[in-house]
Amino acid sequence: MPPKQTKKRQRSPSKSPKTSAALPSAGYLLTCDAPTKQFIKSLNDKKSVDKQFVIEDLDPTHLLIKGRAREEISIEVEKWMDSNVFSSIERVGDNLET
Repeated sequence: MPPKQTKKRQRSPSKSPKTSAALPSAGYLLTCDAPTKQFIKSLNDKKSVDKQFVIEDLDPTHLLIKGRAREEISIEVEKWMDSNVFSSIERVGDNLET
């Protein structure tokens, strides 16, 4: 009588995804241009680790932020943008008319 052959059982793939990144529980998607994003990241970097508000840097124009920081970011970006607006009427230096 020939030896009995046994089939090897194939393992089914795991149903749970294997990812190393932790998913955030809550946050807001912030969309802005690249310079504004860099300004916001610099604000975040100036804070202590427990008070930082950036959850994830997603791509060149998107950040995932904590909700508590929305108002602060809005105020700081508005101040920053106002400080970078120049009028053509502003005079720089003396004796510009000659």
